[in-house]
Amino acid sequence: MLAMTRYYFVLLGHSQRYLPAILAYLAVNTVLYSDPKSPLLPQYGISAGSLLVVSCWLTIAMLDVEDPVQRLVTFSHARRWRSVLGGATLAVFGCAVALIVVTLAWSGIRSGGFPIGTLALGAAAHALCALFGIAIGLPCSRLLVPRIGWSVLAAIFALAAVLLVKWLPLANPLLRALTSQQPLAGPFTVASVTAVAALLVSATAVGWLLRRNA
Repeated sequence: MLAMTRYYFVLLGHSQRYLPAILAYLAVNTVLYSDPKSPLLPQYGISAGSLLVVSCWLTIAMLDVEDPVQRLVTFSHARRWRSVLGGATLAVFGCAVALIVVTLAWSGIRSGGFPIGTLALGAAAHALCALFGIAIGLPCSRLLVPRIGWSVLAAIFALAAVLLVKWLPLANPLLRALTSQQPLAGPFTVASVTAVAALLVSATAVGWLLRRNA
């Protein structure tokens, strides 16, 4: 699986499809963390939501680089879809971790301090949102959706549901708790469980459909 992760890192790097999403994310951070007097947790709620969208974009962009013939070659080397999907997931999550480090460092520098508890909450919120983004991106990529237009529409509707629908126990309750500075224990617990579950269900469903259609 680590070999697949390195392969997808290289594939995404050579494609340069990561540039629009990452530049947009950095621009959001530049504006968001411009006021050193603003509390960090509400800002983390906004940047974590942005990272969810970026992670979804990176997942789709990376998996869409390969055409069907290249994907079959990749699968023949990996020998199972679990390694392919696991490698892709780790590659995108690695990119997300790098962006999280940048966000935390930038926010700490701008605020004039590095409160460990606040930074830990921010890092956890961003990581959970990255998992949600990957879970959305896997089934919306060319693995299952052959046309980019349908892929974009599917991703937009899924992202809107995860980010905006209040009664879904996904990312929205956590982000609302962060931005409104409400108690975080409950939303964090729910988001932790649902993020991991969503990624497992998404990867399992995509792998099963790929094996079925092979």
